[in-house]
Amino acid sequence: MATDEQHKQAQFWLEYSQQLSGTIRYTEALAAIERSLALDDTSVAAWYAKGTYLAMLARYDEALAAFEHTLAMDEQFAPAWDGMAWALGILGRRDEALAAVNRALELDPEYFDALKRKKRLETL
Repeated sequence: MATDEQHKQAQFWLEYSQQLSGTIRYTEALAAIERSLALDDTSVAAWYAKGTYLAMLARYDEALAAFEHTLAMDEQFAPAWDGMAWALGILGRRDEALAAVNRALELDPEYFDALKRKKRLETL
């Protein structure tokens, strides 16, 4: 279990990784999120961010594993289901991707990215 100080430092690295991602610096964002997770590996947001950065770096199998880890921690986290759909779709696993995006939409029917992803997957 992370101490309060470790949790604060982990939060700093998570926020920094998000800033780096916002400037399309995914390699650096991934390094920052790894530092966050080294300090506190219980953050759903950090695991989700790791999956996102890996996917942006076209490391889809690793991204999928990070999204699966996120969902093992919180199976109600709709963005991670959408992330799974993203990675699965790119890996050519359409049926699994549709199931994942449908789960995201069950949890959050207005989730914009999932709505767009579902339309794209249905046209494949």
